[in-house]
Amino acid sequence: MKRARLLLALLVTACGIPVDASPETISVDLGDLGEIEEATGARLAAVSIYLVRDDRLVHVPRDLPSPAQLPDVLESLVSGETDLEDRAGLRSSIPIGTDLLGVTEEDGVARIDLSSDFAAVGGRQELLAVAQVVLTATGIEGVDAVIFELEGNPTDVPTPSGALADHPVTAADYAPLLDG
Repeated sequence: MKRARLLLALLVTACGIPVDASPETISVDLGDLGEIEEATGARLAAVSIYLVRDDRLVHVPRDLPSPAQLPDVLESLVSGETDLEDRAGLRSSIPIGTDLLGVTEEDGVARIDLSSDFAAVGGRQELLAVAQVVLTATGIEGVDAVIFELEGNPTDVPTPSGALADHPVTAADYAPLLDG
């Protein structure tokens, strides 16, 4: 809705309408905003991602173009925190430059292929980055577990217990990292 109003405001100001000496009230009928959203592709879907605050994971809602599928949500996650999220003290442990190379889903298991930049961190930051992906992916209906790949090669991932998992990991594996 905000996007449609912004678009309308930009169109009006870009039309070269002459400026009057004094303000004048203008009534504008925007019609059905649902139709405007549909025509402009501005329909949004509320999705959930996980970011880091004070070394713990927190749920963060985001609006993405609808319908938001698993690859769309993961692209949003790997793109990092928004300016607003940053000002709220949220950050991503996923290294800058990480690209989502592919996503497949079969029988509730998402196979997520990330660029090798994902491996640029270690220790606690690596654990948090993996947890961000797992919790975000398993928040999508039908996804119960995640297998990681780097540049097309299967890779083990750390778990909060300190072990490396070479099998599909679930949200329950990373629940100890959640805030609250």
